[in-house]
Amino acid sequence: MTAGFQAWTDSGLVQIDGTRQTYALRQTLSVTTGAGTMNAGRSNAGVQYTFNANVATFSFSASEPLIALYSPSAYVAILKCTSSNGTWTVQIWSSAAANVTVYIFDQALAAAPSGAGFGLQIFDESSNLVADARQRLARVLDTQSGNIMGAGPGWGQWAQVDSRSYSWSYSGASKVGVAALGTACVFSPTGGGVNSTGWYNMSGLQTSGNTVNFLYQYYQVGSASHPSNNVAFGSQFDWRFMAIDLSNL
Repeated sequence: MTAGFQAWTDSGLVQIDGTRQTYALRQTLSVTTGAGTMNAGRSNAGVQYTFNANVATFSFSASEPLIALYSPSAYVAILKCTSSNGTWTVQIWSSAAANVTVYIFDQALAAAPSGAGFGLQIFDESSNLVADARQRLARVLDTQSGNIMGAGPGWGQWAQVDSRSYSWSYSGASKVGVAALGTACVFSPTGGGVNSTGWYNMSGLQTSGNTVNFLYQYYQVGSASHPSNNVAFGSQFDWRFMAIDLSNL
């Protein structure tokens, strides 16, 4: 930008730019996962397979949300996210039944505080609110991404990986959530449609204090045989997340 307002984080990331919307906290939800079903692929004949799993579904109103999860007691992933006329519906999965705190951030204009107050306000050249000092912003700490197999996007065959884990800690933050999740997953359902047997590999993220733990894990459903290899698109092994500072929210 040639003129206007900019502010950076201590790590050099642009936090506020007078030409772009910031993301501010709009709503916090407490969600409990429990016994339910998740989709596990659809056959060429149109049969929808499902697996029993720990899941939860919740809805909220937002313009263009950024969803951050904080889950200290289980690994979590986002399975589905759909919208209709400003209402968003999200399904999450967890490695065990757990309570998950959900932070809904939205564009500053859509999450504008009501009533009079004090502090700095920033507007773009069209007079749209970009940031307000009364808002609690989504401070980005880091982004991480990878591919479990080191694979490209095309169709292929890879040796089965039962488990892979990573961990990151963020000094200067007391509480970190994960957003913009990309979940690595491979499914192999057998034996019918609803509540099928089979297996799946899923990546999930556990957040505790200022530490983010990543786990890609094999899960068996019923009496399925353990796989020796995976035949899938390489992009199914992609994963990613954005670390968000939740310390003062």
